[in-house]
Amino acid sequence: MGKVDLIFSISSRNTMKNQQDALKASFPGFIDTLETEFAGFDYHIVTPRQYGPPWGIPGCEDCVDTCPTGPQDYPCGAVLEPCDTVQGAGITFSAGWDASNERCDLAGGHRYITAGQPDLIGAFTCVGSVGTSGGGLVAGAAVSSLTDEINAPAGCNAGFLRDDALLVVVAIDDVWDEFSAGTPQDWADALVEAKGGDADAVVLLVITNDIDDPDGLCGYEGIPPGYHKLRTWTELLPHSVFGSMCVASYDGYFAAAAAKIKAQCDVFVPK
Repeated sequence: MGKVDLIFSISSRNTMKNQQDALKASFPGFIDTLETEFAGFDYHIVTPRQYGPPWGIPGCEDCVDTCPTGPQDYPCGAVLEPCDTVQGAGITFSAGWDASNERCDLAGGHRYITAGQPDLIGAFTCVGSVGTSGGGLVAGAAVSSLTDEINAPAGCNAGFLRDDALLVVVAIDDVWDEFSAGTPQDWADALVEAKGGDADAVVLLVITNDIDDPDGLCGYEGIPPGYHKLRTWTELLPHSVFGSMCVASYDGYFAAAAAKIKAQCDVFVPK
């Protein structure tokens, strides 16, 4: 019935500004495609925290030598919520260079966007502006956002993951995520397990560098086969898209992902 749970796991490395801008530019067209394909498209959208608290927080009011040197809109004195420091919890506040530097106003008091969000594009721009003052554990954050604990009634993402919704994961990083816990097989297994063992209920889109590909767009650097963990992750799932970050626009990758979402929604039978 057009139910899709979307995870946008976005690296906040200091080299990620262009990739974040391209993601936010491609998002409206992606959502428009899904809304066109599905009558009454019902979405949940979460951007999981990679790790730790927002950069420079707790506050820097009245300090002299220990304050972070940050952007002019840096939110000194911001008050954190417990879930603001939990890996996998939906981001509603980020701080630092190129970040939203404000608390995002999400409908229903959730840490994820729902179909009742008045300004979907504005809300996603806020949660998707994770900034460039952190780091990236895109696979680990995506997996953490799916745990039973974090989706429990008292969990940070309570109500996000639905049994009768297709699971779509979008991971964007400019490296191959060598630091997330586990292996690409573990990450793939976690996505499938979250859907009761049904791999046909999962769609994965990864956008990252392609320096392991002699025909890649980013420039080949001779990375050994299998070393690029994010590429391996996509290869382990039957409904996936791997995209090079070294393109002018991500629209084509999102169009390919939307086609896979439509195909799988046509055959998905909730268990």
